[in-house]
Amino acid sequence: MMAELEKELTRRNIPFEHDGNRIRCFPHIINIACQTVLAELKKVSELYIEEPPMSNPPTQDELENWDKYLKALEGDLVGRCRNIVASCRSSGQRRHALLKKIDEGNKTGYWKGKLDDGKDQIRLVQLLRDCETRWSSTFNMIDRVLELYIAIRDFLLDLEQSDITDSLVLNPLQKSILQDIHQVLQVAHLAQELLSAERTPTLSMALPVFETLVSKWKKLSSTIPELKHFIDLGVSKLEEYVGKARKTRLYALAMSELISLSMSTF
Repeated sequence: MMAELEKELTRRNIPFEHDGNRIRCFPHIINIACQTVLAELKKVSELYIEEPPMSNPPTQDELENWDKYLKALEGDLVGRCRNIVASCRSSGQRRHALLKKIDEGNKTGYWKGKLDDGKDQIRLVQLLRDCETRWSSTFNMIDRVLELYIAIRDFLLDLEQSDITDSLVLNPLQKSILQDIHQVLQVAHLAQELLSAERTPTLSMALPVFETLVSKWKKLSSTIPELKHFIDLGVSKLEEYVGKARKTRLYALAMSELISLSMSTF
């Protein structure tokens, strides 16, 4: 569209450069990067299998742990999480039954000492579905599943829910890996929220937030080396769009205006 606008304005002898006048949608770019990570998680590419994140030469324990981690990743944990939500939300009766189990556990103190956050009660909230085009929806889905997981597990194993396959229940390693994936998506979610939540113009913050997100993801790739390949793909996608955004002079103008306004208040 911008290229066509440039052609039309040029025809009318009006100077215009499509690269230098395009402002990109920040949340949309983050969503593209996250979807790149999520899409690759379904594949567990051969390249990644050939380059395990461990010392050289690797110890026997490292090889065994990597093999277990890789097999768990191949099970598509995000898809499994999605199936858990679908099963627990498949009818009004199931949604009500899950809330009832949470409420009863809260009243009897059953959850005390069992929750990862150290709290004694679980919020009475529903599981959330995700949508590929809805920003942060996959993060929100995983976040809610992890928050309610102790109740979800008991619910899935309940004899009254015997029609729900207990293969949906996550083992400790699978849950731990899902928490790793949650961390990766959370960094992007917080960056997205930083700009989307503001009611004032935030164009001046776009590039700095981009750079911060890239930095945080690179740091996380060393903290969770098992997911480094996937994080690096997300970083590459962000850097691709940051490179395109740098061609637009409006970002620099917005940042200089912000500095000017800040200085004028003193």
